[in-house]
Amino acid sequence: MSWKVLRMQHKTNDGFVVQVVSSYESVDSVGYDKQVYMTEFTESTPDFIPYEDLTEEIVIEWVKESLGADVVAQTEAVVNAQCQEMKQRIEQPITEDGLPWLSEEETEAETE
Repeated sequence: MSWKVLRMQHKTNDGFVVQVVSSYESVDSVGYDKQVYMTEFTESTPDFIPYEDLTEEIVIEWVKESLGADVVAQTEAVVNAQCQEMKQRIEQPITEDGLPWLSEEETEAETE
């Protein structure tokens, strides 16, 4: 479960970041889900950080601030829940294929 920066676009004259594509991903063995966001920035702030000094942690904080605490919390909750649901569906399937009068090997051969 983590936030990641997938891509950034910045101005060539001053390094100002104008767009960030980021994601929140959750992985639990076979379960997986991801939500992607595109965040645009339009104005510089007094605490401008030069492009070469940026870290992924700094940019993720910008994205989270732009999205707002409610959207961040909702994204994490939904993605984590969907990841767990996928894991459960794979590890504990509700249905399966088969013919009770055939052995498992014969069933597999029939479906090929």
